[in-house]
Amino acid sequence: MSSTRASTNPVIRTGIQVMAFGVAAAFVLLFAVDPHSVGANASQNFAPTVVAAAGGEQSLDVAAGASQSVTRDGYTVKDPPAPEPVVVPVAVKAEPSTGTSASAPAPAGGGCEANVVPTPGPPEAGSLQDIAYQAVMGYGWGEQNYYYLLALWNRESGWNPTASNPSGAYGIPQALPGSKMGPGWESDPNVQINWGLQYIAGVYGTPCEAWASSENRGWY
Repeated sequence: MSSTRASTNPVIRTGIQVMAFGVAAAFVLLFAVDPHSVGANASQNFAPTVVAAAGGEQSLDVAAGASQSVTRDGYTVKDPPAPEPVVVPVAVKAEPSTGTSASAPAPAGGGCEANVVPTPGPPEAGSLQDIAYQAVMGYGWGEQNYYYLLALWNRESGWNPTASNPSGAYGIPQALPGSKMGPGWESDPNVQINWGLQYIAGVYGTPCEAWASSENRGWY
């Protein structure tokens, strides 16, 4: 013979069901509602409103009742480096130049007359040297300057009217270029001698100074 046990009291069972439903509902509400939103909505003074005027200075609007104290970070100022000292040049007295140039030749030590050249006497009449001798006398330079001229052009060309140099110098006075002597420069010794003496007179003053330049520099 079998027997059936009586079920739990209906009142207790109903209470347990209600409790379980309440717990489940609490969990649903806990995860469905943002807890932070409550705190945020609870105060309208949560943060001040910052408004920047376009193109102007920044401004700060603070809602009523909020703290109005504003602090700014500190800063430091670094001094710029000191400027470099300005060096003022000291004037130095220039010493007399010992150099030479074509436009201002320097005479030999003790004057151009200190240079010794052969003095063979007056040239043969009608010779190229005689033409030059007569011209030197016409300049008023004297016979000794003729001897300086004789030595100079002996060195430059051997008194050859067609003497040429790879540099382009030409003729008895070795004009550079030869064409500067003018019409007849290639073969006329008179043209060449006349130009040569004019050049010496204009640049050096005398054949003595021209020879001194040739002695010092190797050219005149």
